Amino acid sequence: MNYLSELKSKIETVRKRLDVAVGKDVCAPECYQMSVQLDKLIEDYMQYKDKVQPPLN
Repeated sequence: MNYLSELKSKIETVRKRLDVAVGKDVCAPECYQMSVQLDKLIEDYMQYKDKVQPPLN
């Protein structure tokens, strides 16, 4: 599996966990940590994708 696919999978996993936590009204610090983790994964994905596949002009 390539790195972008791995990042996509991790993003989806954390997103789903965050959705469940919010739905169950889990305490704010836990949701915040998952949100920060999700943001970092998305940032990593976007940066890596730009390196591998430069944007079309």
